[in-house]
Amino acid sequence: MNGCSFLFPGQGAQYVGMGHDLVERFSESKDLLKRAERYLALPLGEIMFSGPEERLHEDLNAQLAVYTVSCMVSDLLANRSIRAAALAPYSSGIYGAAYGAGVVDFETGLNLILEADRCINEANSQGGMGVVLGLSLSEVEELCARVDGQVEVSIVNTRHQIIVSGERPAVDELLKLAADSEALKTDRLPAAAPYHCSLLASADHCLAKKIASTPMNKPHTPIFSYINQKPLVKAAQVAELLSIQLRSQVKWVEVVEELVRQNLAPMVEIGPGQMLGRSVRWIYRQAEVLYTDTAVALENTLKSLQDSK
Repeated sequence: MNGCSFLFPGQGAQYVGMGHDLVERFSESKDLLKRAERYLALPLGEIMFSGPEERLHEDLNAQLAVYTVSCMVSDLLANRSIRAAALAPYSSGIYGAAYGAGVVDFETGLNLILEADRCINEANSQGGMGVVLGLSLSEVEELCARVDGQVEVSIVNTRHQIIVSGERPAVDELLKLAADSEALKTDRLPAAAPYHCSLLASADHCLAKKIASTPMNKPHTPIFSYINQKPLVKAAQVAELLSIQLRSQVKWVEVVEELVRQNLAPMVEIGPGQMLGRSVRWIYRQAEVLYTDTAVALENTLKSLQDSK
């Protein structure tokens, strides 16, 4: 497989001001934001552009905002005949990738995000997340096994940046053990739920009912699963990932390694921020990464991709 790949960020990529210059510069982005606000009955643009940070960083608002900006960028690229050979979602970036691949329409993606949030709240899964810098995956897994209570590795961002999820006391104990084991840094994350952890299995079962009744199209571009790194080329395969993604570990390092192995370069981060691009460069220093988080960055990326055709 040859060609570029699109990386779709999830919660954590949001920042106050995200998407503002895209909406100012491109009428189709402004129209998409208006569609989101009508569907959600929520002043999403105000939350994205002005915050405050606390409101934007609420789980649901952050996921809706990142999804909307990623869809803006997907449309801007598609309308200029820029297509990837593969899409690689990170965490809740699966919704943006599903839209980018034509599996769902824009409002359906919004609805699935709302439904996932409802299912998480209904499950009442008390928990949290934390990050450990400077220890390997195996080291963090060994520490998890020593903790009283439930805590698991949930996301492998780089070979030495590991995210854990679980019961809040267990997460706190794990972070303390990691600090005592000479981790470079440990910190609690602001997420209100223990994403990508077995504590959300019941929320996944709830969400799966909605997904089963949601029409989905065959993806026009393969979506790489962050669970097993296999390309999803059928609607049923995407639906299956959506149905288990809340409880499944994000193996981001392995996704990036597979993109490199298949020479899917450059890698283009689709949406706000540069979080995924930075992680890619930590995993594979020689990787070529392009960004779309501002109108200037997007135009530079468009020029680079068009020149390489």
